[in-house]
Amino acid sequence: MMKKASMAPGVIGYRSGQCRNDDNALSHTYAMMDDGELWPMCGYGWNRSNGERFSIFRGSPGTEGDCSICARNVVAAKPPVVDGFPHKTRWL
Repeated sequence: MMKKASMAPGVIGYRSGQCRNDDNALSHTYAMMDDGELWPMCGYGWNRSNGERFSIFRGSPGTEGDCSICARNVVAAKPPVVDGFPHKTRWL
């Protein structure tokens, strides 16, 4: 089991997020920021509009998704991914 590092600056917690467009997609972890923003912990958390937006069913604070990239980034106390990147997304 990996040990968690302390959170990145500005991150006050994490919560899981499930893609609203694909019930079979991995859930991702989103950082809750001290300014009220919510950002994914990996680029694939940007799951709409070909990687330029995200839309999720938000889990409870303190939960994490099942994406292994997000998990590694949380453990390493990396900052969230605040810009999407172009990649194919389902439906939207």
